[in-house]
Amino acid sequence: MTTPRRSTRAVVAGFVGALLLAGIWVAASALRGSTGEGMPAGADVITVQRVVDGDTLVTADGTRVRLIGIDAPEAHPEPECGADAATARLRDLAPEGARLRAVADREDLDRYDRELRYLWTADGTFVNEALVAEGHAATLRIAPNTRYAKRFAAAESAARAEGAGRWGTC
Repeated sequence: MTTPRRSTRAVVAGFVGALLLAGIWVAASALRGSTGEGMPAGADVITVQRVVDGDTLVTADGTRVRLIGIDAPEAHPEPECGADAATARLRDLAPEGARLRAVADREDLDRYDRELRYLWTADGTFVNEALVAEGHAATLRIAPNTRYAKRFAAAESAARAEGAGRWGTC
Protein backbone atom coordinates (compact mmCIF):
# COMPACT_ATOMS: atom_id res chain seq x y z
CA MET A 1 0.00 0.00 0.00
CA THR A 2 1.37 3.39 -0.92
CA THR A 3 1.02 6.58 1.03
CA PRO A 4 -0.43 9.51 -0.86
CA ARG A 5 2.15 12.19 -1.57
CA ARG A 6 1.45 15.67 -0.43
CA SER A 7 1.57 18.23 -3.13
CA THR A 8 3.91 21.15 -2.81
CA ARG A 9 0.90 23.44 -2.69
CA ALA A 10 -0.57 21.64 0.31
CA VAL A 11 2.72 21.81 2.19
CA VAL A 12 3.12 25.53 1.43
CA ALA A 13 -0.51 26.22 2.37
CA GLY A 14 -0.05 24.41 5.68
CA PHE A 15 3.14 26.34 6.39
CA VAL A 16 1.53 29.69 5.53
CA GLY A 17 -1.47 28.82 7.71
CA ALA A 18 0.79 28.00 10.65
CA LEU A 19 2.67 31.28 10.21
CA LEU A 20 -0.61 33.18 10.06
CA LEU A 21 -1.85 31.59 13.28
CA ALA A 22 1.46 32.31 15.01
CA GLY A 23 1.26 35.95 13.89
CA ILE A 24 -2.28 36.30 15.19
CA TRP A 25 -1.23 34.80 18.53
CA VAL A 26 1.74 37.17 18.84
CA ALA A 27 -0.41 40.20 17.93
CA ALA A 28 -3.12 39.22 20.41
CA SER A 29 -0.53 38.75 23.15
CA ALA A 30 0.95 42.17 22.48
CA LEU A 31 -2.44 43.88 22.48
CA ARG A 32 -3.71 42.31 25.71
CA GLY A 33 -2.22 45.09 27.79
CA SER A 34 -2.15 48.75 26.90
CA THR A 35 1.23 48.19 25.24
CA GLY A 36 3.25 45.26 24.03
CA GLU A 37 5.48 45.15 27.09
CA GLY A 38 4.02 42.93 29.80
CA MET A 39 4.27 43.17 33.53
CA PRO A 40 7.61 42.40 35.11
CA ALA A 41 8.25 39.10 36.82
CA GLY A 42 7.66 38.90 40.54
CA ALA A 43 4.39 40.83 40.67
CA ASP A 44 2.40 40.46 43.88
CA VAL A 45 -1.33 39.75 43.77
CA ILE A 46 -3.59 42.20 45.59
CA THR A 47 -7.37 42.15 46.00
CA VAL A 48 -9.24 45.44 45.68
CA GLN A 49 -11.53 46.44 48.54
CA ARG A 50 -12.44 49.88 47.19
CA VAL A 51 -11.26 52.74 45.00
CA VAL A 52 -10.61 56.02 46.83
CA ASP A 53 -10.07 58.24 43.78
CA GLY A 54 -8.45 58.12 40.35
CA ASP A 55 -4.98 57.17 41.61
CA THR A 56 -5.53 55.50 45.00
CA LEU A 57 -7.23 52.33 46.17
CA VAL A 58 -7.52 50.18 49.29
CA THR A 59 -6.77 46.46 49.27
CA ALA A 60 -8.72 43.73 51.06
CA ASP A 61 -6.18 43.78 53.92
CA GLY A 62 -6.70 47.56 54.40
CA THR A 63 -3.49 48.70 52.69
CA ARG A 64 -3.73 52.01 50.83
CA VAL A 65 -2.07 51.82 47.39
CA ARG A 66 -1.04 54.91 45.40
CA LEU A 67 -0.45 54.34 41.69
CA ILE A 68 3.10 55.35 40.76
CA GLY A 69 3.84 57.87 38.03
CA ILE A 70 0.38 59.35 37.60
CA ASP A 71 -1.70 62.13 39.10
CA ALA A 72 -5.48 62.05 38.71
CA PRO A 73 -7.65 65.07 39.55
CA GLU A 74 -8.49 65.26 43.25
CA ALA A 75 -11.92 64.02 44.30
CA HIS A 76 -11.85 65.51 47.81
CA PRO A 77 -12.76 67.86 49.37
CA GLU A 78 -14.28 69.38 46.20
CA PRO A 79 -13.96 67.33 42.99
CA GLU A 80 -11.64 68.88 40.42
CA CYS A 81 -12.59 68.73 36.74
CA GLY A 82 -12.23 65.12 35.59
CA ALA A 83 -12.07 63.62 39.10
CA ASP A 84 -15.35 61.73 38.82
CA ALA A 85 -14.42 60.27 35.43
CA ALA A 86 -10.94 59.25 36.67
CA THR A 87 -12.39 57.58 39.76
CA ALA A 88 -15.04 55.79 37.69
CA ARG A 89 -12.41 54.54 35.22
CA LEU A 90 -10.20 53.19 38.01
CA ARG A 91 -13.29 51.45 39.41
CA ASP A 92 -13.85 49.89 35.96
CA LEU A 93 -10.25 48.69 35.80
CA ALA A 94 -10.09 47.66 39.48
CA PRO A 95 -13.59 46.81 40.70
CA GLU A 96 -14.25 45.62 44.23
CA GLY A 97 -12.90 42.09 44.61
CA ALA A 98 -10.63 42.29 41.56
CA ARG A 99 -7.26 40.59 41.81
CA LEU A 100 -4.54 42.83 40.39
CA ARG A 101 -0.83 42.33 39.90
CA ALA A 102 1.25 44.93 41.76
CA VAL A 103 4.90 45.88 41.40
CA ALA A 104 6.89 48.45 43.37
CA ASP A 105 9.61 50.66 41.93
CA ARG A 106 12.61 51.92 43.94
CA GLU A 107 10.64 53.16 46.98
CA ASP A 108 7.98 51.09 48.68
CA LEU A 109 6.02 53.82 50.51
CA ASP A 110 5.20 57.50 50.06
CA ARG A 111 5.23 60.12 52.83
CA TYR A 112 1.63 59.21 53.74
CA ASP A 113 2.60 55.52 54.22
CA ARG A 114 0.71 54.42 51.11
CA GLU A 115 2.27 51.59 49.13
CA LEU A 116 3.55 52.86 45.77
CA ARG A 117 2.71 50.41 42.99
CA TYR A 118 2.33 49.85 39.28
CA LEU A 119 -0.80 47.76 38.68
CA TRP A 120 -1.95 45.32 35.99
CA THR A 121 -5.34 43.68 35.54
CA ALA A 122 -5.71 39.92 35.10
CA ASP A 123 -5.92 40.41 31.31
CA GLY A 124 -2.61 42.31 31.28
CA THR A 125 -3.85 45.92 31.09
CA PHE A 126 -1.28 48.27 32.64
CA VAL A 127 -3.64 50.30 34.85
CA ASN A 128 -1.35 53.29 35.49
CA GLU A 129 -0.62 53.72 31.79
CA ALA A 130 -4.24 53.18 30.73
CA LEU A 131 -5.42 56.03 32.99
CA VAL A 132 -2.86 58.38 31.40
CA ALA A 133 -3.49 57.17 27.83
CA GLU A 134 -7.23 57.72 28.23
CA GLY A 135 -6.74 61.25 29.57
CA HIS A 136 -7.88 60.52 33.14
CA ALA A 137 -4.50 61.29 34.73
CA ALA A 138 -1.35 63.28 34.07
CA THR A 139 2.16 61.95 34.47
CA LEU A 140 3.84 62.55 37.81
CA ARG A 141 7.57 61.97 37.76
CA ILE A 142 9.04 61.67 41.25
CA ALA A 143 12.55 60.22 41.41
CA PRO A 144 13.62 57.57 42.03
CA ASN A 145 10.31 55.92 41.00
CA THR A 146 10.60 56.56 37.28
CA ARG A 147 10.74 53.11 35.65
CA TYR A 148 7.86 53.89 33.23
CA ALA A 149 8.12 57.70 33.14
CA LYS A 150 8.94 57.87 29.41
CA ARG A 151 6.02 55.58 28.53
CA PHE A 152 3.65 57.65 30.64
CA ALA A 153 4.91 60.90 29.09
CA ALA A 154 4.34 59.52 25.58
CA ALA A 155 0.85 58.33 26.57
CA GLU A 156 -0.01 61.74 28.02
CA SER A 157 1.27 63.54 24.94
CA ALA A 158 -0.94 61.40 22.71
CA ALA A 159 -3.97 61.84 25.01
CA ARG A 160 -3.52 65.63 25.00
CA ALA A 161 -3.19 65.70 21.21
CA GLU A 162 -6.41 63.66 20.85
CA GLY A 163 -8.28 65.69 23.48
CA ALA A 164 -8.94 62.48 25.40
CA GLY A 165 -10.59 62.52 28.82
CA ARG A 166 -9.86 65.61 30.87
CA TRP A 167 -7.74 67.10 28.06
CA GLY A 168 -10.91 67.53 26.00
CA THR A 169 -13.25 68.68 28.76
CA CYS A 170 -11.28 70.62 31.37
